[in-house]
Amino acid sequence: MAPFLPLKTIVPDEVIQSFEIVWHNLGKPGAWWTGQQRIQIAQEVRNSSQPTLVERVNDLSKYSHQETESLSPYVRAVVRKITYESSTIDRDAYDRIVDVLGQDRYAELAAIVTQVVPVFTLADILGYPREKLPNAHDGAPTKERPEDLVNDVAFLPTFSPRGLPHVAVSLSLAQADNARRMLLVRSMYSGTNFGEMVWEHRSLSRQQIELVAARTSAINECFY
Repeated sequence: MAPFLPLKTIVPDEVIQSFEIVWHNLGKPGAWWTGQQRIQIAQEVRNSSQPTLVERVNDLSKYSHQETESLSPYVRAVVRKITYESSTIDRDAYDRIVDVLGQDRYAELAAIVTQVVPVFTLADILGYPREKLPNAHDGAPTKERPEDLVNDVAFLPTFSPRGLPHVAVSLSLAQADNARRMLLVRSMYSGTNFGEMVWEHRSLSRQQIELVAARTSAINECFY
């Protein structure tokens, strides 16, 4: 079955196309994670659900850093923390994570998570099964780091916003994945009409969409 086939009759084409682009690249080697590791990161999100209070990842130090062919328990815990407890990642928690993973691996991991979460969340809301993940591709990570980064926008080094919302560049250290993340944002949120005050291309008005966005951010205790 073609990816996202059940959704194609009820979800706009531009959203499906952004999903397909994410899926097409998800299993390819990234800058700092192999294709297999990237799929395992996404699989950790796919197989997980909202934790209870006692299941939350409160203390990352208790998880092993030992990596074999799969992700370490520590990395899997970080994935779940980003997925469900991102509001708890303050500067102290960030510093402790990058002490283990490094800025580049953390940025790419977070960018993978933030691509697959909206895809799976939409399926959950609509009552469809979560999409099967693509196969992993062979190959080594490129270990390429973007140039011209600045250090005064977010915890991670980023590109200069240059008039963009800071959230648009927050994961730009993982340049390719961040571009696909923002493609999802555009297709599911504003389209190409972000700069217009009145939106007529959505079923909801811009005011209604912004209200939903603000309420969602408040519920998730979003820093932004």
